[in-house]
Amino acid sequence: MPNYVDNDLYCPACGKQFRTSGGTQSHLKQSRHCAWYRKGKNPEGRRQTMRTPSPDPPPIDENTPLDPVAEIPVEEQVCEKLGLSYKNIRGLHQIFDDTPERAGEWMTKSLSFPDRPGEKHFIWYRDPLAAIRSLLRNPAHAKDIVYVPTKVFSDAQRDNRVYNEMWTGKWWTAVQSKLPKGAALAPVIIATDKTQLTQFSGGKSAYPVYLTLGNIPKALRRKPSQSACVLLGYLSVDKILRSGLSKQGVKTRNQKLFHASMRLILQPLIDAGNKGMEVVGGNGNVRLVFPILASYVADYPEQCLVGCAKYGTCPKCQRSAANLQDPITGSPQTPDWTLSVIQEGEKTGTENKFHDYCMDHEVAGIHRPFWQGFPLTNLSLSLTPDVLHQLYQGVFKHLVGWCQSLMTEDE
Repeated sequence: MPNYVDNDLYCPACGKQFRTSGGTQSHLKQSRHCAWYRKGKNPEGRRQTMRTPSPDPPPIDENTPLDPVAEIPVEEQVCEKLGLSYKNIRGLHQIFDDTPERAGEWMTKSLSFPDRPGEKHFIWYRDPLAAIRSLLRNPAHAKDIVYVPTKVFSDAQRDNRVYNEMWTGKWWTAVQSKLPKGAALAPVIIATDKTQLTQFSGGKSAYPVYLTLGNIPKALRRKPSQSACVLLGYLSVDKILRSGLSKQGVKTRNQKLFHASMRLILQPLIDAGNKGMEVVGGNGNVRLVFPILASYVADYPEQCLVGCAKYGTCPKCQRSAANLQDPITGSPQTPDWTLSVIQEGEKTGTENKFHDYCMDHEVAGIHRPFWQGFPLTNLSLSLTPDVLHQLYQGVFKHLVGWCQSLMTEDE
């Protein structure tokens, strides 16, 4: 029986050539000049004439040479032509697993309370020093990274100073004067924000910790495509069991867990901030860099948590919740003052008395804040303004109250 070769690209009636067989069939069904047109239908039996017989292929014997390409599987041919180093999805995943992390390897640590050793709270984090090195050695940012403080003025008389980057501020100049000659400062910016991922039953949340540097211009730090911000870790979001604990006890344990976790993650910054570390920049230069915790980005509830301030009070000064409307600036809430209140509270003896003493002095009852011992760090100055809660919602709330007091009930 002879073999047939499909010739669907040509119309058997008029000989017109088409790019696809679908175009040929559409032509046969619609063209009125074609002899096969029968009210928009093309009987299936008439397609047989589109096939032309072809001679039988020659028989294959043991002396017939075989096509070497035909013996290679299709997937191997594709890998060879594309120059791929893997042959399947498993090989691709293996390459991803073997690729070293840009900002250090991930580590896992579990924390627990002494009276509940079986209740584990897991933390995923990376070495902050490795993250800092990865940011400073990025060759794409080598020309943009700044290591020296600068004073910028808007006029020739140098009367109006401009503050638009971290290296143009007074803080950098003050800290730079305390470092060894020739050393560079790496202002560390930490950001945390507990995020609810879903509102469904058994909803999940994440508590990421981010790190970036003040040496990098803010225009680059804000662009995700520049990779100028490193995911440093994930804090535990597991709920503390309330069995045998009061509401205040659960709150206190959440605060202790947060500070213990942050201290575990940022612990390497203490030694590096005192002694410095050698870092190779993106241009190949080696510098002695001192990473100093300079800024902490968080919303108002987390500012109170980070600064060990009583919720409702000012996390930057010693103003109580009842005196926030006072236009006179309160005394600064320095780390030394906060630690002195904690030390005096520990002398009271019991945990409840310690908590009450700290609350009376507008301080949260935390025995060991994570920032204790960090060199050249003043956390009350490091907290950035919370635009959403403190400016937009806070100011708008007061404006509504003032407008209501100015208007009568009829208005």
